[in-house]
Amino acid sequence: MAMLTGNVIHGDGFAGEGYGIPTANLSLLERPDLAPGVYAGYATWGDEHFEALICFDADRRGKFEVHLFDFTSDLYGTRLSVDVRSKLSELVPWTGEEAMRKKVADDVNRARAYFESQTHLA
Repeated sequence: MAMLTGNVIHGDGFAGEGYGIPTANLSLLERPDLAPGVYAGYATWGDEHFEALICFDADRRGKFEVHLFDFTSDLYGTRLSVDVRSKLSELVPWTGEEAMRKKVADDVNRARAYFESQTHLA
């Protein structure tokens, strides 16, 4: 779908604190040719590769957030490459914290199911 590279910058920290899934906010080197939404893909940091959950919101100044599964290091100030593979869901309007928490959990489960299906193809 799209291969993107950007520098990790500070975001508002809400995804990590509010939902327990820290994200790397990217200042992209080029604007993505993607529809807004939530995607599954892969992230590369140095020579390490990670499954990733990606959120792109074109309306919020092109906000591009990436959650790396099974990753705990600090990415601030580093470069991250992202291979966007499959759209999982649409963005939804804010209707409250509990609804958003459920949406994020559903997206995490969709992403895990996507990656599980990919291992069966290999």
